[in-house]
Amino acid sequence: MRWMTFLLPAVMGVTALADQPTATFSGFNDWLGSETHGVRIGADGRLRLAPNLRRVGQLPEGVIWAAVPDGSGGTYLSAGTDGKLFHYTGGQVKPLGQVKGGIVFALARLGQDLIVAPTGEGKLFRVSPTGDVKPFADIEARIVWALAVEGDAVIAAGGSEKGAVLVQARSGSSRRLTELADETAFTALTPDGQGGWYLGSHGRGLVLRYSRQGDRLETLMDTPFEEVRALAVAEGQLYIGADNGLTPKFSTGQLERREGYLQADTAVAARSAVIRLDKDRVPETLWQSAQSQVYALTVWKGQLLVGTGNRSRLFSLPLGKAHDTDPFAVVQELGTAQATAFLPSGGDLLVVGSNPAELHLLSEAQATEGTVESRILKGAPLADWGRAYLDAETPTGTNVEFQFRTGSTETPDATWSTWTPPLRSGERPALPPSRFAQFRLRLSSTRGGATPTVETVTVHWAHRNLAPVWEGVDIMPPGLVITRTAPPDDIGIERVPLETQKLIPALGYMGAEKRSFRRGGQSFIFRVNDPNADALQFAIRLLPDRGAPMWLEKAWKEKFFSFDTLPVPDGRYRLEVTASDAPTAAFNAALTSTWRTAPFIIDHTPPAISELSAVSEGEGVRLRFVARDETSTLKEAAISADGEHWLQIVPEDRVFDQKDERFDVVVPRDSMRGDRILVKVADQSGNEQTAAVTLGAAGAKR
Repeated sequence: MRWMTFLLPAVMGVTALADQPTATFSGFNDWLGSETHGVRIGADGRLRLAPNLRRVGQLPEGVIWAAVPDGSGGTYLSAGTDGKLFHYTGGQVKPLGQVKGGIVFALARLGQDLIVAPTGEGKLFRVSPTGDVKPFADIEARIVWALAVEGDAVIAAGGSEKGAVLVQARSGSSRRLTELADETAFTALTPDGQGGWYLGSHGRGLVLRYSRQGDRLETLMDTPFEEVRALAVAEGQLYIGADNGLTPKFSTGQLERREGYLQADTAVAARSAVIRLDKDRVPETLWQSAQSQVYALTVWKGQLLVGTGNRSRLFSLPLGKAHDTDPFAVVQELGTAQATAFLPSGGDLLVVGSNPAELHLLSEAQATEGTVESRILKGAPLADWGRAYLDAETPTGTNVEFQFRTGSTETPDATWSTWTPPLRSGERPALPPSRFAQFRLRLSSTRGGATPTVETVTVHWAHRNLAPVWEGVDIMPPGLVITRTAPPDDIGIERVPLETQKLIPALGYMGAEKRSFRRGGQSFIFRVNDPNADALQFAIRLLPDRGAPMWLEKAWKEKFFSFDTLPVPDGRYRLEVTASDAPTAAFNAALTSTWRTAPFIIDHTPPAISELSAVSEGEGVRLRFVARDETSTLKEAAISADGEHWLQIVPEDRVFDQKDERFDVVVPRDSMRGDRILVKVADQSGNEQTAAVTLGAAGAKR
């Protein structure tokens, strides 16, 4: 017999089977978690070969903070946190010198010399091509984010103790052009083409214009970001790179390391944006990202290039009418954490990367080969990896190869399998089941300017069904009943053994579960989980030490079980519970696992009391008796003179540890209210027996 107040009838129909996912890579966001080298990702999600990119230099310091052309085809660089300067020339990076103070966030070239602005000094320094360092001017700014040259003067944009400040400095002197106390600092600077300057600020993310006429400072735009990091001008239009939370990272000298494999997260607020302010000062957001931050902008070959972190992707925003049909694309990825600056280098473009500190040369010529490694695909917890289908256009002289690999770690390492040989579209990879997988596309071209185009990749797999995993089955004390609601004839708690009372909370347990007490009840709690999060059902059998097993349930749905033991003979039993994921697994893939409990006793028969006697002895009464149980050890004994107040007693050997116990107790005479004494004993299953004896006589056997 079971106690349940409601049952759901079985219904035939369709159930959700184990997951057989499909991943389709066709839109731009589908590729955001991928690693790309030499492959362009268009706004429409199409993949093509990208402009060629090659690394041309490296620095030992992790971060390059500023870069400026040297006027002879090379570049001056500031790197590290202690004012180190470098010179990239002739394809090599050489140390140039070092200035005292903090990080150098801004450089400018005045004639043949370099103007340097270390943080915290309130000074500009002049560095010769041979590395000699001399003071240039004291300035009001404590931190300088941007420098520009105007004739024989240097324009410095930064922050002072009073707020954002723009300073003009000449050798030995300086003067403040304008300030903005409400902002922390001016963080970007570029000429407006009319003798004035466009400025970006940190604080409210303002875009401003400083005009020479009347030393006027006007706000052009209040962006919805904390700061404006980069500005660029093309055809009379102003392009703005705005961010949240970037300047504090710069100030610590610790830019974030490169991000790993990421999914596109459209629910996260934008971290950055590129905004166009047209000639009529009408703003338009051209691009925004919830993952990348804007570090640099430049106009190159009819497009606006955006240097970002923390995946060092170079985004291209076409200028003019091309923007309507192809609004943006990822044109390259440096492989560093940040792409922080662009500098012209003949017809090519020098791109500065950080974490690690590297220099790359971007060419208009198309790469002849490129690869895309997809984001990591995950089984739950293991998967059988199926076929992939590739939709691609491959003009003559071009090709696209598809490969697959698998592993047990979320980031590919030496324990992963090697890449499979190139697979045809729809060919099944010969790989064992695994937790993680990844595919790679290799685009190539032997014809100049020709490129393959990947439209869509679709990957199929099935989560491998795993059997339920048992931790164990808890055997509850006899009499404890677990149901969804209390049985209608619940006898209450006053007669429940103390150790069982402790397991019956005042409120429900595990949701609507209810614990109560009933003589003859026996309950169990199943500690089992399914690795695939499938719903479970349980087949339950009672296994006696002797005789045939007894079915109790064949499709039980709860992780607790109670049954009435009264119809079952006394004896030693085990419970066998078989968990199955059949409710939500495919019919021909359902799995089971079984747990057998430790032995437990079913005992309905109360102990017997014999050799009961009570005789006077001095000032007391000596009470003797023997208690015996056929199935379980005895648990407690007590005596009473009135049937209401009971005194607990222990056996002669002081330990309840066997089925037979002998008792010999002297009771004070004044504690008795007559000549009659009651004796009560109980076994481990809570079965009680009571007997009475009159002083000077032997009680009846029970």
